[in-house]
Amino acid sequence: MRFLFKAVTALALLAPAGLGAQAPPDAPACRADLDGNRRTTTIEFSDGYAVEAPWTVHWTRAASLEDGSRGVAADASLDRIVEVEPGTGQRVVTPFPEPIQTTFEGRSEEELIYRAAQIWCLTVLRAQEQSAGGAQQPTSTPSRSSVGATG
Repeated sequence: MRFLFKAVTALALLAPAGLGAQAPPDAPACRADLDGNRRTTTIEFSDGYAVEAPWTVHWTRAASLEDGSRGVAADASLDRIVEVEPGTGQRVVTPFPEPIQTTFEGRSEEELIYRAAQIWCLTVLRAQEQSAGGAQQPTSTPSRSSVGATG
């Protein structure tokens, strides 16, 4: 999973374009949940394979967004990923050598959570592309799935 760590590190610093793109029905499902100071972003593929990112949210604050509008921002860190194997549901934890720090932004907390899910999905798709030597292009953009705050 070294390739995923590198991809997460690189993409955590960038805001990907096309977050609102329409996805085909067989696209991976992206979701994010917020429970206290834990935000978990997940990408799940049609075969049941999933990759989860349990982010620790350090704080949320009012922020001025790139377009000048008011919104919210949350600093977060990620120190591991969890892969869920299809069929068995076995969870494989891969710790990172050091935590990744990033900031998520949105016009509202709901949009912030949605954007975090989309960024995670794009990160995993790009990491898979890199691990295949660039020969395999993602065939679809991630779809919006259940995005919600709990707790």
